[in-house]
Amino acid sequence: MKLLTTGTKGWFVYQKVVVVFIAFMIPLVAMNIWVNYKEMSFTKKTITDSAVAGASFYANQLDKELYFIRSQQLQFVNDKDLQKLSFQGSTLDEYALFELINQTKDRLSAIQYSSELIVDAGVYVKEIGKTTSIGGISDTPNDESEFIVPLAGLTPKPSFYQKDGRLFFIESENNSGIISYIEISTSRLREALRQITTLYQESEVFLGSKTLGHVLSTAKDQNVIIPLLAQLEEGNKGNANPSRVIDIAGTSYFVMTCPVGSLNLSLVMYVDHNEITRPLRQYSFWFYALFVIAIVVLLLYSYSLNFMIHRPLSKLTKAFQMMETDNLNLIIESKTRDEFHYLFHSFNRMAFRLKRSIEENYEHKIAIQQSELKQLQSQINPHFLYNSFFNIYMMCKVGDSDGAAELSQKLGSYYQYITRNGSDEVPLYKEYQHALDYCEIQCIRFSNRIRYEHEEIPDYAKAVTVPRLIIQPIVENVFEHAFEDGMMNGILSMTVDYQEGVVRIKVEDNGRLLTDETLQSLQEQLRNESGQQEKTGLMNVNNRLQLKYGAGSGLFVSRSQHGGLRAELMIRTQNERK
Repeated sequence: MKLLTTGTKGWFVYQKVVVVFIAFMIPLVAMNIWVNYKEMSFTKKTITDSAVAGASFYANQLDKELYFIRSQQLQFVNDKDLQKLSFQGSTLDEYALFELINQTKDRLSAIQYSSELIVDAGVYVKEIGKTTSIGGISDTPNDESEFIVPLAGLTPKPSFYQKDGRLFFIESENNSGIISYIEISTSRLREALRQITTLYQESEVFLGSKTLGHVLSTAKDQNVIIPLLAQLEEGNKGNANPSRVIDIAGTSYFVMTCPVGSLNLSLVMYVDHNEITRPLRQYSFWFYALFVIAIVVLLLYSYSLNFMIHRPLSKLTKAFQMMETDNLNLIIESKTRDEFHYLFHSFNRMAFRLKRSIEENYEHKIAIQQSELKQLQSQINPHFLYNSFFNIYMMCKVGDSDGAAELSQKLGSYYQYITRNGSDEVPLYKEYQHALDYCEIQCIRFSNRIRYEHEEIPDYAKAVTVPRLIIQPIVENVFEHAFEDGMMNGILSMTVDYQEGVVRIKVEDNGRLLTDETLQSLQEQLRNESGQQEKTGLMNVNNRLQLKYGAGSGLFVSRSQHGGLRAELMIRTQNERK
């Protein structure tokens, strides 16, 4: 006996499961962790959204201020007094010229005082050879003209001009010879950028692009700006999100970008990501602690279920699997007094009763199978005799004494084989030769308008034993049904193969009478084992093989490559029922 043990003494299973469930309260812990995680995510998102909104507000204000300065400059360039000074300056008298220059200077003063970002404003008029600015009127060439004129000639025209640490807006009229310039105070612009850094104490802000680099920055350490710009340019392709987290040299930065269209630059604020999440760190410890506790609880709960439920059920399942392999020599031992104790005890009783039933009925079952085999085989023997006597009768009647003599001699050998006493099984080569003798008899009967082909049996397969009279009924079916339309050049082919304990005997013909409907009907009849009433012919052979060799053995039919029927006998000798 194989002994299977399980369990320990204790409560009933349902009591254990209820107690474990109440003790651990997994759903509440999981919900608590989930709520904390959501709260931290929401808080973090609120902080970052606030920073993005603040940075966007300052960037938009700065952009509007610079656009306003640009619009003032464009209006000034198109001023009618300035245009008159440019086109008629050399022809005006001294008083009129002085009056126009003063009016121009007044306009420049108005532009300068319109914005705190403007440090200087001026204009160069080629026609009169003078530069006019808030600081005064000078003849050219002078320092101002030599500084501004080369910048105005740059192509393509940039959004702004930068030289020697100074920042300019320059508008030129080539036809009129007017070059207007406005210098933006870099110190005041940097101060405006510092207002944005008040959102986070550790944040830095700069204006720049990948092409120009950083134009203006509040940062003391410039090393992070260049790689930051490179990653921003790559990330901006197809990404409209103004904020993201970027890793540079092992440090994570929270970065916000806002376009400044007036300068064709980006305003970028960046801050160490840890500075943003600093207020949330006090919650992180408890968040992870609760998560670890939840994992421990789940492990304990899983171990408890495994010990109390899974192990007993696994033993019971394995016992049933062993029973499926006809192994009834086992007993499951239970040391508990719960539901599994009853299941194991019931299983042991069932296995014992089943074993007794098999022992009592096994011999009776074998005797019935042998009786059925004898009955099925006896039904085959007379069938061919009737046809053979009729063939001899017809030959004698037509005066074919030689044919009748030859057929009688073949019939003698044929019936000597089928009436010989002895085992129900014979070597494969004898059964195969018997079928060939039958083919010789039938070829005489059909006046040689039908011929047969066969392959020799491999030497290693000749000694394999098979039931008697399993090939001849298949061959007989071919002669009776495949060639009954009187066709000429009928062909019957037989082959034998034996590999890995499986014998395959194939019989094929080139008959023209087999329809798809007939083939399908025959296949269904062969599959219908229990409902089959016919005990002769193809069905007889199929029943004999299935009865003796079990599932997988039998007769299988399909369409032959020659066009007729293909019948394949399958004998799985390793499945033979003892």
